[in-house]
Amino acid sequence: MGRQINPYKPKTTQELIQKTNVSQSLEKTHIGNTNVIDNVFFCNLYVESFSMEIGMSKLRKKWIIGLGLGIIALGLVVCSIAIWIKSSALPDDIQVERKLTVEDSIFLNLEKKAKQTSNKIIDSTFHIKVDLYRVLNYKGDTTIWRTSDCEIKKKSFECYHQSCWGLGCSGFRTRIGGRIAKIHYKDTIYDTTHRNLNFGKNALIKYIPVAKIPKLDRRQMKKSLSKLSGEACSEIANLKSNYTFEAIGLPEGFTWKVDSNEGNKAYIKQDSSFRKKCVVSEVKWKMFKHPNANFCRCSAISLPEQKETFYSRLFNGSLQAYKDTTISWKLVYKDQYGRGDTLNIKTKFE
Repeated sequence: MGRQINPYKPKTTQELIQKTNVSQSLEKTHIGNTNVIDNVFFCNLYVESFSMEIGMSKLRKKWIIGLGLGIIALGLVVCSIAIWIKSSALPDDIQVERKLTVEDSIFLNLEKKAKQTSNKIIDSTFHIKVDLYRVLNYKGDTTIWRTSDCEIKKKSFECYHQSCWGLGCSGFRTRIGGRIAKIHYKDTIYDTTHRNLNFGKNALIKYIPVAKIPKLDRRQMKKSLSKLSGEACSEIANLKSNYTFEAIGLPEGFTWKVDSNEGNKAYIKQDSSFRKKCVVSEVKWKMFKHPNANFCRCSAISLPEQKETFYSRLFNGSLQAYKDTTISWKLVYKDQYGRGDTLNIKTKFE
């Protein structure tokens, strides 16, 4: 068997050199083609990225424009609502119909003048028309009331007035343009008219106002005072009633006290000679300054008067104890008009 010869094997040195050159040329051509392909790929990727960025910018621009148009539309709606509310509101002078008092009339006049003059001094006289009632109360005293404070019925009437004082109370002021404007007049004249409401020839009504005070429950009062403590220098009874009380026939030192806001108490103390004694007096409380300097305090009066309630305390103001002792005495009771009676009481001190 003969030896096989590789047809691709170069026979001579010259052929080997030529084959080697051809291989290197092909390798260079392959590498060059690879670089071109890579460049084309990255170029296409850049173009696609740039196109996507342009698309996102256009979308973002459209979104911002839409948002701006929405805000403008919302503002136009709010302005339209505000204009509608303002145009539909009634003028101040006809919004609320009510009965004006003297102070209301004065305030409205001042407000009208303030809008014209602001803080300027008015070189004129301010006239105030005042209608007053003379009213006879139950005690026979003549009282003065403004007509706006009284309500007259067929067979009776009622009067009520409230007064306020303090830095927090409003005076004759009116608000203009967000600030306070005061009105100053050269002179003020009160044109006053008096009329007799419930007495005299020209009385408008025959009626004397008086509070409705319930009668004292005499049986319950006797029962409440039938048994009491006989302890020395102490409070032995405490009653809430529409009447005040006095005692006739109790031992020396026994006394009724009507409580004020502070109240009363009994206590033992020594005098300068070191002798003990019982003292019944009001409890004094320390007054503190109001934390709000602009406070406003009010009080009211009325006809008929409101029925009064009294807190009465019975004290044994002596140093002697009364235990296992029975005493008969008289209780005098009176209402706020001084009307009253007496009641016989029998008390057993324990």
